[in-house]
Amino acid sequence: MNFYVSAIRDTVEYIECNLGDSLSLAALSAQAGISDFHFNRMFKTVSGMTLKQYVLGRKLSRACQQIASTDQTVLDIALNLGFEYPEVFSRAFKKQFGIAPSEVRRKRARVQEIKKASIVERDIVNYRGTLALKGNCVFLDELTLCGVFTRADTNAGTFERDLRQRNGAFLTQSAEDETFRQDLFYTVVSCGGRENGEYDVFCGKSPVGEVSMDGYDSFHVPGGWYVNFSYHGDMFDISDVFIDDLYKWIMVKEAQINPNGIGMLNIYRSDYLENNAVRMLVPIKKPV
Repeated sequence: MNFYVSAIRDTVEYIECNLGDSLSLAALSAQAGISDFHFNRMFKTVSGMTLKQYVLGRKLSRACQQIASTDQTVLDIALNLGFEYPEVFSRAFKKQFGIAPSEVRRKRARVQEIKKASIVERDIVNYRGTLALKGNCVFLDELTLCGVFTRADTNAGTFERDLRQRNGAFLTQSAEDETFRQDLFYTVVSCGGRENGEYDVFCGKSPVGEVSMDGYDSFHVPGGWYVNFSYHGDMFDISDVFIDDLYKWIMVKEAQINPNGIGMLNIYRSDYLENNAVRMLVPIKKPV
């Protein structure tokens, strides 16, 4: 496993088991054997949040759970999670969730908690002092796919479930069809110029013969230069960090995105469910 990813994954596990401790940058970086400066950069690059934001968010989220599910006093909960002063805890809680701690218990209000970070395995490297995702430029020939479209709304509570069901149904249906290439499958994601959280997602395979288009759509992936990134993990965890990874890579490599109608092309082997390996390709104007 990549050194940076492994170190931060271990830190996240330690934080989760020790939320009552101070969990300072100095203590956690010393435990990892890395300087404060480099450790803070590593944590932000790998997890997508600063260490301070993450630790505070997890402490407050644990407090919220305990306020809602136990009869402990708010003061005891705050003290047990390392907050020395109740007023500091209350201010931080309200700033994080927009509601006072007492209101969570009284109104049984739900808040958007900071979840335990899912550390996605990928290859982080040092580009002249800046930590960023490793990518390589590849030339892709035009690709024709057959499959299904889904309009995915990330604001909908059923977004993940609906997309898994739709794509899963296609993969199951096409698995025994000899007119499809079975060693790979693809998803193509595009926002279509929208900025409201809606995406067009195409899930498909390459045809190797005459495919009956009854119930299927076709999609043509333009040929050209793409940057290729490798990840291991669940796609919904990967999507949480990919945009930050991509734009940091663009910045350090001074690359330009090619607006060819595709946001990203994801390539999976047929054993994806076993190895969780995925290649994510983004169109660029020229290799860098």
